[in-house]
Amino acid sequence: MPVCFGKWKSVYAYFRRWASSGLWTSLLARISEPQRDDEYLMIDSTSSRVHQHAAGPVGGQLAHAMGRSKASLSTKIHLACDALGYPLGFILTGANVSDFDQCKPLLKAHLQPQSFAIMDKGYDSDAIRAYVNQLGGVAVIAVNSSRNQKPAFDEHLYRERHRIENLFSRLKSFRRIATRYEKLHVTFAAMVTLACLLIWLKY
Repeated sequence: MPVCFGKWKSVYAYFRRWASSGLWTSLLARISEPQRDDEYLMIDSTSSRVHQHAAGPVGGQLAHAMGRSKASLSTKIHLACDALGYPLGFILTGANVSDFDQCKPLLKAHLQPQSFAIMDKGYDSDAIRAYVNQLGGVAVIAVNSSRNQKPAFDEHLYRERHRIENLFSRLKSFRRIATRYEKLHVTFAAMVTLACLLIWLKY
């Protein structure tokens, strides 16, 4: 910790206090709400590998959004962004949790009426399409090739999904997001939120 920030214990105490109170989440909502472009909502996920020093949290790995994928112990960041590729909100889970299960909470929290919900084929489901319609949106979801009956979707509009991939690249330019060093769910979530805030502030 650079000396100009004071004692590291004091800085960490404030950080934990603000994280636990929901301050960082409130700041993200306050900054994004007046500037967000609601023409599209894009949802996808990426994984952050858990550093070995963070792999033993009190309460167990499952309680702190850690799970084993084929590659390693990781945390999955399920993220929603606006039409311009700016982050709106996220959910943290273990890497072994399906993207499908986290889709509805993100849609409910961030999809606006008449907006297009753009997602890849990992979210291809009649239930998700019906839920988007129920919320007043329009589903643009890539069709899984294994489906017998393939619903139509706007392939031209689907190309806009590259914006959320670009957002993941920007998030992972932060070292503490590319690799998870925090043991606790609350502190890692705060780090992800801080990275999202910096993207909105155009670091």
